[in-house]
Amino acid sequence: MKIDEKLTQALPSLPRKLAVAARYVLDNPERIAVDSMRSVAQACGVAAPTMQRLAQHMGYEGYDGFRQDFQKLLMGRGFGARVDALRSTFQSDSLAKLVSHMTEAAQNNIAEVAAHLEPKEVGAFVAAVRRSGRTYVIGAGSMYWAAGMIEATGRLAVPDLVSLPAGTVAASERISTISSSDTVLALGIAPYCAQTIDAMQYARRASASVYAITDRPSSPLAPYADGLFLAPTASPHYFPSAIAVQLVAEILLAACAAASGDASRHRLRQLDEIRRSSGAYLDE
Repeated sequence: MKIDEKLTQALPSLPRKLAVAARYVLDNPERIAVDSMRSVAQACGVAAPTMQRLAQHMGYEGYDGFRQDFQKLLMGRGFGARVDALRSTFQSDSLAKLVSHMTEAAQNNIAEVAAHLEPKEVGAFVAAVRRSGRTYVIGAGSMYWAAGMIEATGRLAVPDLVSLPAGTVAASERISTISSSDTVLALGIAPYCAQTIDAMQYARRASASVYAITDRPSSPLAPYADGLFLAPTASPHYFPSAIAVQLVAEILLAACAAASGDASRHRLRQLDEIRRSSGAYLDE
């Protein structure tokens, strides 16, 4: 049973304040999916702890799990439903409200990364990259651009880094060369691409080190990853936000650069000189 159905079923027996919160939740599922607990509580006229109690009453340990199920619910309705939610929530005369809500959602996603990203896991990824023959970044669909960004900036710190747009013939040929001496970083957020998961499965069979940036612990990428980096994607936007994905990727690349040896630092200085002398980039 979906969360909205369970909440509707429980509504008649809820205490008064929980019932007030529940009615608002059922009427505004898109707000629950993207806004902070404090913002939702303020909007429906109850105290923030009331929202926490409602989540616990529905069987969740805390509000985060409650909100995640509403995120899944909204995604399950497809992009058209998300556009309809945008139109009903943010009319043309409330663009300031749209800016505010999208900014707040992005800030919440970034805060989640800051609160839960484990330095030990980042260190394990860096160690895997440093002992690797090659490092592959795999992204398809909405994560195609992110894989390209990681390759474009990451090769400054990780010279043997290759981006593979999963699903292409060329990528399939390159994936077949992955070995136990390599590291794979896979990117995937809902809606997940089957090609990315297929590539991860191949990498696991090849005994490569496999890491993933994804949006939730229950992601289909999780079973095939040695290490998982979570990047929340909640947003009023019709498509999941990728801001946290980019933040996690930048943290991983910065950590690799910070751990690079003298040869890597020398190469970075040489690249700076080449970029300046080539005239390809404007002076700052």
